[in-house]
Amino acid sequence: MTCIVLIIIYPNNNTHFKFMSMFYFRINKIKIFDSKGERNLLVFGKKKAQVKLISFIITNKSGNLPDMKEYLNANEEVVKEGILKDAVHSVVSSRILTPIENVKDNHQLTFGDTGYVLHQSDEIPECFDWQFIAYESDRNVRDTSDLVKDIINDEGFEGFSKNIGSVIKAATNPAYSAYVEIARFAINIIAKTSKKNKDDMIGVLYMSLNRTEHYFHGERKKDDVPDLTNNMTIDYSIFATSKNNS
Repeated sequence: MTCIVLIIIYPNNNTHFKFMSMFYFRINKIKIFDSKGERNLLVFGKKKAQVKLISFIITNKSGNLPDMKEYLNANEEVVKEGILKDAVHSVVSSRILTPIENVKDNHQLTFGDTGYVLHQSDEIPECFDWQFIAYESDRNVRDTSDLVKDIINDEGFEGFSKNIGSVIKAATNPAYSAYVEIARFAINIIAKTSKKNKDDMIGVLYMSLNRTEHYFHGERKKDDVPDLTNNMTIDYSIFATSKNNS
């Protein structure tokens, strides 16, 4: 005779459950159609380029989001300008640089079988923005202080600083919205500076995702996503998970 004993344990008020989360955003492949490089060995050699990839990753969980409460509460333009400049420095400091050498036309940049992790965190963000630019340049990337100067000295910065106030006033998360707008303006300035230096734009991509629509079940994988110039396609993936660690 088999005896089965069923034991049920009910949690009491002192039982605590802790959920451990992980979030990964990866680039799996980038294909560049026109590398914008110069030919080697006169007209018979293949074009090769030194490519700079710059990314801004923005989430509602980012620890470096600029605090825009003071900006919204300030009455003096000088005070607002100082706060905005600090926010620009914070955003620019967070950029992710990936230099790639000897890129040819129709080049496929692969990152192994696991991909290249651009962002990871121990919390799953509700909102996720990726702003990405690729350009050909033999020069060193401008450091943070130089890029900040390029941004705040640009002729369009005054208009940008006026518009950003109305944008973040209407936003549910002013800091997140400010980061997105500043990063986009920074991308434009990088493109503008590159053109001035006779460097060539290869591609640019703006992507906005949210957890409910795009990675509710923890995974998202997209291949051959075209950039805004149609000169580049990108394969990327998201993996997110939560587990009970009681």
